[in-house]
Amino acid sequence: MDITLESQVDAYVDEVWEDVVADIARLVEHPSVADASAGTPGSPFGAPVRDALDCALDIAAKLGYEVSDDEGYVGIADIPGASDTQVATIAHVDVVPAGPGWNTDPFTCVRRDGWLLGRGVIDDKGPAVLALYAGAFLKRLYDVPRYTFRALLGCDEETGMTDVHHYLDGHDDPAFLFTPDAEFPLGNAEKGQFGATFASAPIEAGRILSWSGAEATNAIPAESICEIAVDIADCPAPVANADRLTLEAVEAGRTRIVAHGIGGHASLPEGTINAIGLVLAYLREADLVAESEKPFLDLMAIIHADTAGESLGIACESPAFGPLTLNGGTVEVADGRIRQTIDVRFPDSTTEETLERTCREVAERFGAQLTVDHDKVPFSISADHPAVQTLLSTYHEVTGKPAYPISMGGGTYARNFARAVSFGPEDNDLELPAWGGPMHGPNECANEALLKEALKIYTLSVVRLMDVEL
Repeated sequence: MDITLESQVDAYVDEVWEDVVADIARLVEHPSVADASAGTPGSPFGAPVRDALDCALDIAAKLGYEVSDDEGYVGIADIPGASDTQVATIAHVDVVPAGPGWNTDPFTCVRRDGWLLGRGVIDDKGPAVLALYAGAFLKRLYDVPRYTFRALLGCDEETGMTDVHHYLDGHDDPAFLFTPDAEFPLGNAEKGQFGATFASAPIEAGRILSWSGAEATNAIPAESICEIAVDIADCPAPVANADRLTLEAVEAGRTRIVAHGIGGHASLPEGTINAIGLVLAYLREADLVAESEKPFLDLMAIIHADTAGESLGIACESPAFGPLTLNGGTVEVADGRIRQTIDVRFPDSTTEETLERTCREVAERFGAQLTVDHDKVPFSISADHPAVQTLLSTYHEVTGKPAYPISMGGGTYARNFARAVSFGPEDNDLELPAWGGPMHGPNECANEALLKEALKIYTLSVVRLMDVEL
C-alpha cells in the first residue's frame, strides 16, 4: 500500500471523525419516509424527505462540493475534474418507517458504547455521510482531480427507486459507481425481486377486525397486532410461542392479540421471527376465526411456513446467486378482505413469470386473488472490471480480510446503472449489543469503529479510482 497516501487518509479520518458523527446525527433527525402521495413540485416524496435532502446537500456544500438537485428526486454534489468522465457514489436519505419496538427516539441519534443508534445510521444516512467525506478528500489531494467525482443522494430507494429512474432519464450513466448500501467485501450481483399481494375472497361475518404487520413489505415484522370479535374469556392461552404472544381485552366481545417476533430485512431472514406468522399460528391453533376466513388463513400458513418458499412451491437456488428468500411483510383487513403481501428475492434459476404463475395457482386453490406489485430481474457486473478490482484490493489492504465479490438478496441502486456495485459497510454477521437492532428493525444501530474503517476504505478507493482507465 502507498504508505504516504495511507498516512494522509488516516490523518484525515481522525481529523474529521467528530464532524462525521455530528453530520450523521443531523441527518437522522429527519423522519424521511418517502411518501409520493404527499409529493409537491420539488418535493416529490414529501416534505420530510426534501428536508433530509437539503440537510445532506448542506453537508456537501460545507465540504466544498458544487450542489444541485434533479427536481427533488436526487441530490447532486460534484467535485469537478479535468474530465467530464464521472466516478460516482449513490446513497439514499429516505428510510423505512420507524415501526414499533424502539427503546429510544428513532429520529434522535444516540452515541452509546461505540455504537450509533437511530433510524438510518446504517441504512443509509450514515454511509451517505461517509461517501460525502470520502469524496471531499480529493480537494485536499488535487487542485483538479482527473475525473469528476459525483456524490448522488437518492430519496426513494426504500419504496421504488423512481428517484434514480427520473435521474437517468436526464443524465448519463457515470463511468463507474458504487453505492455504500450493502455489505463488504463487494456486491457485484443482486437477486431479482418479486413483490405481490394475496387478497382473500370477500369475507362474510368475519371475526378478524384488524391486523397489522410491518410498515413496509421489505421488512420482517417484529410486531403484529390483530383484533378479533371474540371475548377474551373465549380465547384459550397460547400453547405454541406462548412467550411471544399476549392477549388483551379491548372491550366485551373484542380481544387484541399482540405478537413479538424478531424483525429484520426481507432479504436476510436468517435469525428473524415473523410476528405475523406468530399471530396466524395462534388463530389457527385456537380455532378462533369464522369459517369464511379459514381458507385464506390456510393460504397464509403456506406463505409463512418457511422463508425459502418451499411450501409455496417457489424454492430454488443457483451457484451465482444462492437461494430464493420469501417474506410476508404486511397484512391488513380492509374492504371485507384480508390482504397479505410477499417480498421474494430470487436467483437466476427462475423468472418472475414462473413466480407469478405458481403464486397465482396457489391463490386460486384458496379462492384468493393475486396482484403483482413489482418485479425486477437479477443483476450482475463482471468481477474482472478494473474498478471492481480496485475496490476489492483496497478493502483487502485496509482490513486484511479476504476480498471477493458476492451476490446479495437486497436490492440497491447499483442494479439501475450500467457499471456499478454495492460496497459495504453493513455486516450481517456482526454481533449487535443487546439494546441494538439491525437495519429495518427497531433500535437500528451501527458500529462506530466499522464506520470509521469504512470511511478510510472509501476515501482510498475514490482516490485510486482516479488512476483507473475508465
